Amino acid sequence: MRISAACILGLFPLGLFSQSPPVTYTDKKDSDPKARAILRSVSNKMKLEQGVSIDFSLITQAAESAPETQKGKARIKADQFNLELPDRTMVSDGKTLWVYLKKRNEIQIQDAGSVTEDPISPYRLIKIHESPEFVYIWTGETKNNGSIFDIIEFKPLDTTAEYFKIRVEVDRAKSAYKKITLFFKSGDQYTLQLSGQMNSNFPLSIFTLDPKSYPGAHIEDLR
Repeated sequence: MRISAACILGLFPLGLFSQSPPVTYTDKKDSDPKARAILRSVSNKMKLEQGVSIDFSLITQAAESAPETQKGKARIKADQFNLELPDRTMVSDGKTLWVYLKKRNEIQIQDAGSVTEDPISPYRLIKIHESPEFVYIWTGETKNNGSIFDIIEFKPLDTTAEYFKIRVEVDRAKSAYKKITLFFKSGDQYTLQLSGQMNSNFPLSIFTLDPKSYPGAHIEDLR
């Protein structure tokens, strides 16, 4: 189901459209300055170029279905990452992606672009502030257990995308993502809840996967 332009624009407060000159929200440069400042603080605190470790819960909820939750850990350094989930391990050195499917004892080898271009990849969502593919605004704040969270909504510039917005909650005191929710046009939702963010200097070895370390694993080279 396609969402009309009116519905998509409805994500953004009407007051922003009454400015002079009018803001078109068709380019990342149109993004709300307040949201941009908050995301800059998140980026400075996260220090992806140096290396960061983040614990997360991945919650998938299909329309009219009960949510399913997986816990995992992401270790990221620039364009390299190591993602651990209950059913798989995903490792990339920025060029090659190795996916180890635990139950099947299978290693799939792909070009890294197959996951870096995937909008629901935890790796991509954690780096959403770096993406040129969205325009975004600050839509308000919420409080929980004494903490204040800024809410930023991202609209994809690609109108053919299968999702129509991404909502991010940022812990104001920590300048860190707390929750990232992706809303699909189908009614499905996909939420990444983040915790335990810690900067680390990882050895490069964790960003490659040696098939020899997985005896008996079937190798499927999909490049």
